[in-house]
Parts: sequence; C-alpha cells; structure tokens
Amino acid sequence: MPKMPQAGQRLNLSSIKAVAHKPIVVERSGEYCRIRTLRPDEVNKRIEGWLADPAVAAGLNMPGTVLSTEAFRAYVASFDNVRRMLLAIRTKSDEPIGLIMAEIDQRHRVGSLHLIVGDIAHRRLQISFEAVTLAIWHMFSERGLQKLMFEPLSRNQAAVTACRLGMLRQEGELRSHRLDAKTGERLDQLIFALTIDEFKSRVRVAAKLPIFEGPGLAKEFVRETARSFGRKQN
Repeated sequence: MPKMPQAGQRLNLSSIKAVAHKPIVVERSGEYCRIRTLRPDEVNKRIEGWLADPAVAAGLNMPGTVLSTEAFRAYVASFDNVRRMLLAIRTKSDEPIGLIMAEIDQRHRVGSLHLIVGDIAHRRLQISFEAVTLAIWHMFSERGLQKLMFEPLSRNQAAVTACRLGMLRQEGELRSHRLDAKTGERLDQLIFALTIDEFKSRVRVAAKLPIFEGPGLAKEFVRETARSFGRKQN
C-alpha cells in the first residue's frame, strides 16, 4: 500500500536524499485519458477532496480526512520523480480525475502502482484500465522495468476487478495483513503482478495495440516496440 499523507503531518523535505538521476516528467496519452506528472502548484480543492471521499478512503485504508492545500502540495513535492512518482490521470480536455502512485526499485528493476480515480463521474473501468495501461507501457518500454506489482485491499473491488480484466496474474493473498484505519479490523490484501515476458506476450497477441503518445515519442513507437517483441505486423 502507498504511504499516503495524513492530516497534520509535516513533511521534512530536507531529509529526502538527493538522487543522481534527473527527475523524469511523464506525459503520455491514450484514447480516453492521459497521465502526467503532478506538480505541487496544480493541487486544487478538487484534488484535495478526493482523499476525503469514503470510497477512496476505504480503498486506500485511510481515515478520510481533508488535507489543507499546503499539506497536499508538500506531499506532492516529496516525490522525487525518479524512484517515487505521482501522476495525475486527466481527461483528454485536461481535467484531473485521479492519481497513480508509482514506486520503483531500480536495483531489481521492479515497480508497484497504486490507482485512485477520485472523480465519481469517471469511476468506470474504461478509464481505470487505460490509465493503468499507459503507466504499464511507460514502465516497461521506457523505464526498463522487468516486473510490476499491484497490491489492492481485497475489499477494493474496483481495483481488483480492473486488475483481473487487465489480465494480470494474481501472485498471492496476504491474509489479515492490514488494520482498518477506522475500526481496527484486520484486512486481506491481494498481490497482482505482470512481468516483462508476460507483457511482451500480451502485446504479441493483442487484437489491437493501444494508443500511447506523448512528447519525445516517435509516431510509430508502439508499432515498432510491438515488432521488437515479435508481434507480426499486418
């Protein structure tokens, strides 16, 4: 589970170790949505309110309290955009509708993703699936990762369904692994995973390649990447 900000929490940015790599700004678009690195100055009341939503709070196992603008911006600033990234999910008209938190272990070339669709009107699998697909393509084809993991609580049915429809493999189940932030009840957590070989296999046999566009990408990036995986071109 991601480490989410708490009301009243003070973040000591000076304690964040400098990294040798330059921060990576992500901006990738699909057919229905786009993902882009969230900047502190982009935080607004709409984004702040997501963490107070009961459905979001339950999925993330949070108390569901509203953070101040200053606290949320400090939280966003704590991401180094190399090992830890916070991406905003946006509509094609650039409205923010959710967040993706990504953590990368560069040594072992593995990463984990956590998804929040905060905007109620866009809580449908089409958006969730495409946002995750964009993140997966970025991690495997641009960041060189070899495995991605998704670790939703078993009660987070939206996230669990998105993982299963996305043909991710359930790698494990952690019984009584978390404590409910409100009740103290013990909660189960599921582990879904996708390796680079599984990703390549899915790309080779996909009925249709996804739209994956953005700054710095060649027009035929997806097609050429798929061909390098052994996909037969029509």
